[in-house]
Order: sequence, then C-alpha cells, then structure tokens
Amino acid sequence: MAPSRSRDRRASKTAAPPRASVPRRRRLRRTWPQRIVILFNSVLIIGCLAAASGFALLRQKASELTVVELGDVAKPAAGLEAPRNILLIGTDDAAGLDKKDPARRGRQSGGQLADVIMILRIDPATNGASLLSIPRDTWVPVAPRWSNAKINSSFSAGGGPTSLIATIKHAFGISIDNYAQVDFAGFRGVVDVLGGVPVFLDRPVSDPTTGLWLPQTGCIVIDPPQALAYARSRHFRYQDSDTYKKGAKWRTDSTGDLGRISRQQDFLQAVAQRAISKGIRNPATAVGLVNAGIESVQIDETMNVKQIIDLIQLFRNFSVDELQRFQLPTTSGGNSRNSYQEVIGEEAEGMLDVFRGVNDEGPVNPATVLVDLASGADPGLVTELEGRGFDADLPLEGERDDAPATSAATTIRFGLRGVESARLLATQLSGEVRFEYQKDLPGRRLRLLAGPDGVPLETTPKALNEIPMPTFPKPRGNSTTTTTTTTTTASTSTTVVGDGAPTSTIGDGESSTTTIPDVTTTTALGIVPLDATAAARCG
Repeated sequence: MAPSRSRDRRASKTAAPPRASVPRRRRLRRTWPQRIVILFNSVLIIGCLAAASGFALLRQKASELTVVELGDVAKPAAGLEAPRNILLIGTDDAAGLDKKDPARRGRQSGGQLADVIMILRIDPATNGASLLSIPRDTWVPVAPRWSNAKINSSFSAGGGPTSLIATIKHAFGISIDNYAQVDFAGFRGVVDVLGGVPVFLDRPVSDPTTGLWLPQTGCIVIDPPQALAYARSRHFRYQDSDTYKKGAKWRTDSTGDLGRISRQQDFLQAVAQRAISKGIRNPATAVGLVNAGIESVQIDETMNVKQIIDLIQLFRNFSVDELQRFQLPTTSGGNSRNSYQEVIGEEAEGMLDVFRGVNDEGPVNPATVLVDLASGADPGLVTELEGRGFDADLPLEGERDDAPATSAATTIRFGLRGVESARLLATQLSGEVRFEYQKDLPGRRLRLLAGPDGVPLETTPKALNEIPMPTFPKPRGNSTTTTTTTTTTASTSTTVVGDGAPTSTIGDGESSTTTIPDVTTTTALGIVPLDATAAARCG
C-alpha cells in the first residue's frame, strides 16, 4: 500500500487537477477490537525486546559470579529435563559485611564453616521439588580418611565443597549435580532485593547471640539484618505472651540447631514465594538478585544462566506450597566436650531414597548409580563409565581404601539398595564378575574392584536378564562384608519386594524379605510457627 501512495503523490506534482476538484478521501476508522489487537501486539513486541535485553544483561552479570571447580566429584545432570540434586550451602563468612556489623561479633573475617547444608532435588518431568536439610553436627565418616566427625568439618578443614560432596555421597549414597554457596552478605543482599521477607510470629522472639529482636507479632516483613539473625538463631527465645510485655518471662527453644533447620526451611520457602510475587521472571528482578550475589554467591562450573532461566521456565507453574521438605532424623550423641547428632538409620532410609532417585519410576537410571573405584584404577575408566551414564569417582587424595577383594575376578560390592544397580553395572563389564555384599554401602553406591586384567568393558552392554540375581546372607550382628560367588553366565529373574527391596538368599536358598521403610517425614522441630495455617497465608 505504501509504494502506491508514494507514486500517487509524485503524480500529483506533475499533473494534478485544481485542488478544489480533488475529492477528499474519507479516513477509515478502526473498530475498538482492532485497536485492542494493535495495542496488545505493540506491548507484546516491546515486552519481548525488553526481556531480551534484560536477560542479556542478566547473562553478563551472572558471568561475574564466583565459580567453584568441583572436578569429577559432581556429575551434572544428563539434560535439562533430567532430575538433579543441587547442594545448597550457607557459610558463616562475614567478610562482605561492615566491620561494625553485629553479625561479625566474635568471628574472624573469612571464616568458612558450612552453617547450612541442604540438598534441593528438582524433577522437571514431574514438576516436583524436594528439600533435605542435614544438621551441620551430623556424625558421619568424613572425607578423605573416612574417620567419624561432624559433617561440616569436611568443609571447614580445607576440603571445601569437593570434600563435602564426597562425604555426602559416601555417607548417604546421594549423587550431587550442582552446587551453590552463599555467605552472610549474599543472604542479606537477596532479602534486600526482595524488599524484605514475610514471616508469621504468634509471640515476640529474640536471640541475643545473633541480635534477633522481633517484638511484633502476626505477619510481619523482616529486613535483611533481622532476616539473617532469624535464619542463624540457635538460641531462639520466645515470650509467654502473644504481645511483647516488658518484664515477661523469656523461654528458650531447647531444640537448638534442629529447631533452626525448621525455621530455615520455612524461611527459604517464604523467600521463594516472595521472589515469585515480586516477579522473579521479570529481568529487572532477576538482575537485581544476581547483583546482590556477585560478591557473595558461588556456583559450580557447569551451571550457567541459560540453564537457570530454562529451569525457571520449566517450573513456572510450580507452587511453592508443593515443596516436599525433609529433615534428616538424628538423635543426640557424644558428651559435653564433643556433642553431635547421630543419624537414625531406620527413619532416614525412606527419605534419603527420594534424593537417591530410588523412588523414580521405571528401571534403574545409571545417573543414580555411584561407582567408587579403588586406588590405582585407570582414570580413563571414570570417563568411560560416566560416558555410559554412571556417576564414577576415583579416590580422593589421601583416601583410605576398603579391604581388598576376596576374589581375583572383577568384583562389584553393593549394599541393600544396590542389588539392581550392581546388576546394571555388571552389564557393562566383560569376563567373569563377582558380587560382594557390603552392609554399610548406602543407596545405589557401589565399589568396583579390578581383577588381574583390570576392568574390561563390553563394547555393547549385555542384556540385564543375562545377569544373575546376586545372592547374599541376611545381615547379622556387626558383619559388614559377606562374599558370594555369582557369575554372569546364568540367567535369572529378580524378585522385588515393596519399593524395590530384593529378596535375599540365605545359605542353600532359604529366602528372607528385608523390609525397606516408606518415605517418612520428621515432625518439624522448634516453636515457630505454631499456627501453620496462619503462617501459610502470610506473604
């Protein structure tokens, strides 16, 4: 249309009739529906351009985040839609705060204790998310020597994230895909960008140790300094009355660190809800969050902004209320000089299976199978196994090896949850393969010991039904390792009990079903919030 009007105008300059004789063209009026469509399209185009420029700035800003090199200890998820475990660490490093800040009272700059240890599991295929908190004083074998200590010591004793991840894999059989770490300043920065975070209090609370002082009750929005004091509080106090009264008696929450974990999970959920309500999918908000974390947040080398943005898009319909929250069940142990938390194994197994991938539908996914290699193993074997989907690891420097294999053949050691995983790994191996049951191997964690010819791999994996069912005695007493001889030449079927527990074979074939507990949750400890319904409406 535009070119023809131009030609008309040029023609009118050369041979136009008198102006009075030119009929006036009637201007066409657009209907209101047409105007609305044009307006909508214009806004949509402008919005897309703004979002594109905003996310370009976000990528630029995110490139300034500190990157942690994890090496082979973490194995990134196979694809964007695959389930992944993200290790979230909150350190007590106060280096980014002002020297006169109350949060720095009594601590040195640059301290690196793992104050908060959480694992976030997300599964885009099911639009599900689960959060597991591990008390920092949990008593477990710690990398690389595997002597018992508090789990946060694996982080603070110079090993950092690599040692902590290895400890989690060793103790709980949970594979880690990604890593994120935040310190005091980063935590405050995120809360500041969000304009504070709402919490529900049905009574005044305080903690002289962290500087927490919240005399208000009901749904209140707390600022960055008080948010940090609230999340860090281990000596949490509350007043008897539902409103602050001078001289009223203060009572201390006796659950200490375990109660703090409950409040931290509540707070993290409130932060997520606040971020959504503030428009986390808006580039301006996302850039603000990245700006807040540039100096105080660290991520692993495999995580990038495109992944984060794509994950946000995949979870755009996820409701924060649907987050499954777990706290590792523990009981007090030790003495007054060295107190710690011992894991209650019977209660823990069900919830740990959620993060091991044991509860995922379908056959065993190699990505959920952890394969530990012995000292002296060929590093190329790690590459080969990971190329086939497994999470394989060489020993850490200074790591103490398990007892040697009792057979000259290639040997796979497995625990109660690892029967099917052992069979799956055996499909990749050529030659004779023997199985050894080792009671203390958690989840789908396996030990692969080389035979005299190393660990030869099949060019084309065997069919799973070619691998016999490993037989093993029912665990008795303190015995941790029992050897059985099972070759890969026979064919057998697998008996499955409940959610995947195999039927073990005792002696000459007597069967015994080993019961595996269902997924369990522990009652939230701590006294806040007491009114869960009111707290859910807060924000």
